[in-house]
Amino acid sequence: ATMAAGSAQGATIIMGDEPAVVKAVPPVYPRAAERRSMEGSVTVSVDVDDSGEVTAVSVVTSEPAGVFDSAAMKAVERWKFEQGKAKAGVVKVIRFQLQS
Repeated sequence: ATMAAGSAQGATIIMGDEPAVVKAVPPVYPRAAERRSMEGSVTVSVDVDDSGEVTAVSVVTSEPAGVFDSAAMKAVERWKFEQGKAKAGVVKVIRFQLQS
């Protein structure tokens, strides 16, 4: 079976030292952005401790700037990662796309 190019977009999982996400809380779509039909993405850097808890989240880049930052950070702060793989600076991209 051949996979169409781009069908796995956003589903690339890099194995190795990265702790796996065991619980991803979806972000709340900001109402103002939803009303304006805005979409975007936020790249965050996450620090994970040995128990899999998120200890810090910071925004690396966001497009459009500032619109989705707080929604992305609030969601990622509640994520749970694999235990025993503490790591600082795990980079994740949160996409905000309206359902068509």
